[in-house]
Amino acid sequence: MITLDADSRPRVDHLVVRAEDADEYVVGDPVSGTFVVVPEVGARLVRLLAAGRSVAEAAAEVERETGEAVDALDFVEVLVEAGIIDGSASGDGAPAAPRAGRYWSVSRLPARLVRPLFGRVAWTFYVGCLVATAAMFAAEPSLLPTYEDTFIFPDIVLSLLITNVVVIALTIVHEVWHALAGAAVGVPSRLRVERRGIFPVLETDLSGLWALPPQRRYGPFLAGMAIDGVLLFCAVAPRFAWSRGWIDLPPGLVRFLAMVVFSQAVKLAFQTLAYLRTDMYLVMATATGCRNLHQVTRLSLKRLVRRLDPQEAAILRDAHARDLRVSRWYRLLYLAGLIWMAWFLLHFLWPSAKVTFGWAAGVLVGAPFASSYWWEGIALLLFTAVNVLLPLGVVVRNRIQTRRAAA
Repeated sequence: MITLDADSRPRVDHLVVRAEDADEYVVGDPVSGTFVVVPEVGARLVRLLAAGRSVAEAAAEVERETGEAVDALDFVEVLVEAGIIDGSASGDGAPAAPRAGRYWSVSRLPARLVRPLFGRVAWTFYVGCLVATAAMFAAEPSLLPTYEDTFIFPDIVLSLLITNVVVIALTIVHEVWHALAGAAVGVPSRLRVERRGIFPVLETDLSGLWALPPQRRYGPFLAGMAIDGVLLFCAVAPRFAWSRGWIDLPPGLVRFLAMVVFSQAVKLAFQTLAYLRTDMYLVMATATGCRNLHQVTRLSLKRLVRRLDPQEAAILRDAHARDLRVSRWYRLLYLAGLIWMAWFLLHFLWPSAKVTFGWAAGVLVGAPFASSYWWEGIALLLFTAVNVLLPLGVVVRNRIQTRRAAA
């Protein structure tokens, strides 16, 4: 229950105030990762409140400076509703305490310990790995990945099990590298399961980066792709040397490295799909100074084929001019991304799923009931179904959480 009044002195000293444009400022809590954009008057109110002024005193001071009356209490209540400050009776504006276990401990590493991983020398190494990998692909096109690379053993169940374990492990490395890059600039992070189009993904929440100047955000945004490039190089280089006869590798290791190459190449290609709000989307949104580009673009395209509901129409009507301007050409990337995802589904996911489901069906029909081979078919069927249905599960979870929040 909100108990703030004109005599309240809400605690806002934990908030960050950063100039975004000439007349707009970002105000928010870097720990919770919640931010709002306010006019210059709002930023001034926050600074006065942080200095210990009451709501009424801050309003009077701003009125003396600008010659215009402001509703400081209404502004503070907006901060409360946004979750930036706590307006309860017990806190009277105090920041809410973080929930136990909310943030990964990696986020609390001293910046000095991880900063060398994201310095100039490190980024030169990351770029060098990508360039070298591209050169090896160009020199030896047979190293380019195909969906067959996921089947590294004649036993499909064992192949998929190992492939998925490796993919999950490499995905965790990708996200940890984001978290380490965040720690290097003093920003906490948390890991969560999300969905991007038809793909379930792990996501590192680095919302606190929006408290930093744009030039300091690029490193954490690109960190995951950087380590992906290194891992891709480490998988391609031995196979390239083997293909040239420079070294000898066991056939099983060659197939395993091919599977890693497939995983990392797909992951890097996925991150370039800006329309899915991937790492490159965050880079592009930062470079263009946009705030809600993805939703504005989606709604502007939706408006071409069907009528928007009142809430969607209001979002589009009140969108920032920069978002509307950039969305005019961003639509092309959005549509290209949809086409690429459909192509990937037809050329990679569908052939792989067809082989897997077909093999499982053949086992269930031909193997003796309840035999070890029959149970292997059941396990494969369930395993594949989970991978196919997981994105749907994330959608359902997000909708449930949205309804609960609205209630």
